[in-house]
Amino acid sequence: MLDFPRMLHPLYLFEEAGVSYAADLEKARVVELSPVMRDILKLAETQTNAAIVETLRTSYEADDISEAFERFAELEREGLLFNRGEDLQEQLTTESKWRKLLVVLPGITADSLFDIEMLSAGTNMALSYMVQHLTRYADLHFARSRNRKITDSVYEIDIGIEDLIRLRSKIGETYYGILTLHLEQERWLLPLYRYPEFPPILVQSHAPRGHGGQAMNSILRHYAAMRKCDGFTAPSDYVREFYTDYVWDPSFFNTLPNGVDSALFRPMDKAAKREIAKRVGDDRIEGVPTVGYLSRVQSEKGASVYVKLAELNPHLIFLIAGPNMGRYASRKLPDNLVYVGFHPREKLPLIYNAFDVYCFLSMSGEETFGLTVLEAMACGVPPVVPNFDGVPSVVGDAGLIADAENFDQDIATLVSYPSPIDFSRKINLLLNNDELRETLSEKARERAVSFTWDKTAYRIVQLFEELHRKKKLINPNRLLNVFVPAQPLEESPQEPTYKSFVLSMNEHYERCLIRDAVYPLRIENGLALSILKEHTPREAEAILAEWVPDETEARAILKRVRGLIDGTA
Repeated sequence: MLDFPRMLHPLYLFEEAGVSYAADLEKARVVELSPVMRDILKLAETQTNAAIVETLRTSYEADDISEAFERFAELEREGLLFNRGEDLQEQLTTESKWRKLLVVLPGITADSLFDIEMLSAGTNMALSYMVQHLTRYADLHFARSRNRKITDSVYEIDIGIEDLIRLRSKIGETYYGILTLHLEQERWLLPLYRYPEFPPILVQSHAPRGHGGQAMNSILRHYAAMRKCDGFTAPSDYVREFYTDYVWDPSFFNTLPNGVDSALFRPMDKAAKREIAKRVGDDRIEGVPTVGYLSRVQSEKGASVYVKLAELNPHLIFLIAGPNMGRYASRKLPDNLVYVGFHPREKLPLIYNAFDVYCFLSMSGEETFGLTVLEAMACGVPPVVPNFDGVPSVVGDAGLIADAENFDQDIATLVSYPSPIDFSRKINLLLNNDELRETLSEKARERAVSFTWDKTAYRIVQLFEELHRKKKLINPNRLLNVFVPAQPLEESPQEPTYKSFVLSMNEHYERCLIRDAVYPLRIENGLALSILKEHTPREAEAILAEWVPDETEARAILKRVRGLIDGTA
């Protein structure tokens, strides 16, 4: 049952053909009302449940009143009629850590992030570890549909996506930042950038390209709309370097490396091979050098290339660990390709330790890091990875980098093709050189333990601090400027030319420039000044890049005009 009093959305009550209705103006929905529901709404914002029952008991049966309460509860769960999240500070008593973050992850429940076995995608696993370590530095409030405590420092809060803009002032007062995840099909986030009341927004991006250009287009839309105090995070420096070719201000892209649980993922003796051989009933695993693959068995993860590697190397055993064999289950596969099944997360160290070499073949545009590579390295297994995107930066000098054909445009989500010949060469180099393999094994473990989830969590706090400093430096453009013909139109037999002037006065009628009443500007400068009245510098960047042929000059125009705005704020 819904507890009253309750704040209402803006409503318009009306009757049609003897039936009462409430038009929810905030949700653009019309709800049919029974007579008792109509009368309850008149009391909803001021009376308790008991007071409402007492007021209406002479006019309606108790069952009718109870049924109306239940119907209102159903409507509230649908987000209709009643405000949600209006008393954030009063509704929850938190541990009062030094910061509170609002976490908005549509489609991902907070509970799932605290049950690692419910997760399969690497992105969600990374989110899970990050969130759990972030609680050391901040209270986390997940925007969902009810108020409850999930665990220490973690709460679900009754704020829906549709409530964010309405509650922006309260959110700005309550939260140090908003943490969310970039999904290319999501559009709910774009309008939020228009409101200065919101705290800084950090958008985690794990797929900087792919999907036929959709991922890039989405990232660029967000980049254009963001305030100066918003930004992206990505697991490797590669993303910032990649977007340097497309944007003028790559500082919006911040590196946030993943971590690894080095206590769980650790080297084990090679009894791991014996146990896996016993489980799958294949004694060859114990006596023959093994190459490992742990991922979904799909094309974009390099499954087809892995099959080719097995065909090229019949003297080696190629192990596959994944949810299932997918479309490859119906194929005739090489005899030395062995599926070892799907295993819960706590058993994965055993799988990694059964590999002599770990092979990472993904060619998707979503590979900015390679979490399984880091886990294999933490187990002391040297990796062989393709030379594309952010994965080589994870490996460093602790593995071997194989050739890959990189595409200037993605095609059907693929952005690269790893060379089976060079992968085969690098795998055999490791397996035929015990000294090299042991050296890289030690380096792999040493490098992996430097990637910790605690560092990742603390980096988020540091980024929000940086964004708050930027927020203090945001200046609105209050300068007045005009465009006028360069000479009287009647005196010009040709097309008239125009000039731009900035006035020594802002929109508050304050004198902001000292000597002259007006200052002439190049028309390009005036255009940029006008654009920045209603648009972000990134939107101005897009217009100037199209309108000014020389990109160097276009960048200079934007730089000087922003300097004028900041200097006269």
